[in-house]
Amino acid sequence: MRDFARDDLAWADFLISKSALILASVIFFAALCNLIAGFKELETREKLDFLVLDFKTAVDEVGSGNLESGSYGSGNSESDSYVSDDSGPRDVESDNYQARDQQGFQSELQSGRMDALDESHESFYCFSEQEIFRDLPFTEDIKVRVSGEYVCLEADLGERNFRAVKPFAFRVLPLNESMLHEKLSVEFGAPGNEETPLTADYSEIKIFLQALGTEEAVLNPGENISLKKELIYVKDEEEISAFGCVLVYQ
Repeated sequence: MRDFARDDLAWADFLISKSALILASVIFFAALCNLIAGFKELETREKLDFLVLDFKTAVDEVGSGNLESGSYGSGNSESDSYVSDDSGPRDVESDNYQARDQQGFQSELQSGRMDALDESHESFYCFSEQEIFRDLPFTEDIKVRVSGEYVCLEADLGERNFRAVKPFAFRVLPLNESMLHEKLSVEFGAPGNEETPLTADYSEIKIFLQALGTEEAVLNPGENISLKKELIYVKDEEEISAFGCVLVYQ
């Protein structure tokens, strides 16, 4: 009878030990899965950040005229901009953009120098041609949003929201050249080209272009995006000067 009782206790201890081991294994594997998911999420955010930086670099290079080819595949320059969280992309960058534009706009026009602005440049960018884009788990759901202040890539995966934002270093307008000159003609009575330059006050032109830059265009990442540097000419009492902006459109 005592041996039987001892056997029952031994079996009970054995089953309790096995149950504890199974429970510990379940907890361990759950933690491991969460860790792997966290690494994959971090990797996805880094890929999205790389793509948005690559596009920003392509736009800035068109603006500065530093072109090596007619299309862009990758960018490796550093930036002091940021990867956004779930808040809106314009919260921080809007003030930086306006301050930068305020400092450079009028001096650029009044200088009358045409050194870096003597010709237009055009290139194309396609997100879907980038291998790192094709590696993302949500390529069909990515939204590409461009304004005069920033480029934003955003997508949802389950309950997770992924967003990366970078500000442009150059003046950008989400319009094509026909729309730009049409809007200038409506506002100032001249298209702002070399043959018919603008005659408006500098501050009026700046305010108008800033307003155009706040408009946001949603682009298709599977199609070519045109990046074109366009010159806008302004005539004052003494001379004709020009400044460049990058038009981003499809």
